[in-house]
Amino acid sequence: MWWWVKARRAHTLLPAGLTLLTALVLLLHDTVARLPSFRTGADNPVPAMLLVPVPLCAVLLMSLESRLSAAEDSSVRRVRARDAGLTLAAVAAATAVGLGADAVLGSGAAAPLGRNTAFLTGLTLCVWPRAGPPAVMTPVVWFAAVVFFGFDRTGRPTLWTVLPRAADDPVAATAAALTLSAGLAVQLGTRPRTDS
Repeated sequence: MWWWVKARRAHTLLPAGLTLLTALVLLLHDTVARLPSFRTGADNPVPAMLLVPVPLCAVLLMSLESRLSAAEDSSVRRVRARDAGLTLAAVAAATAVGLGADAVLGSGAAAPLGRNTAFLTGLTLCVWPRAGPPAVMTPVVWFAAVVFFGFDRTGRPTLWTVLPRAADDPVAATAAALTLSAGLAVQLGTRPRTDS
């Protein structure tokens, strides 16, 4: 197993990603940016916390792309199952950071961090086998779509956006769970492109 941890650089990349995630939560938990919307023609108040999961998704994908092809092609090693476990561990850690920050800071903005990380991670994993390394941009593209098209004229997020919805929103929670499940199924069932 140690060869897998070293090959994935999980012992260095994931702690660094989680440290960055925690720092961003502490810095941005109550920050709101006014960003333009193509749909409403006005500015939308967008919580900066919506961007916080993006670096962790990028670090996770970077870790999953670190491969030892010769060793991993062997059928005796359960690499895909370990990769899925790594993905779930990263999402669980982000959830713990979000809930911990919510409890300590009293900011409701940190509470949906785990859900948003699960959603963006699942989305990225679904795109990764077809797109290869450029799949790292999937969360950024989703965020841009949410900002530009995801709010109605009253400033409320529409159903499909997931990220800006309330922490206890059942539709967003279901979408995140289904997307992460689909991403894990894709991760377990396909080999990602490694060419650029």
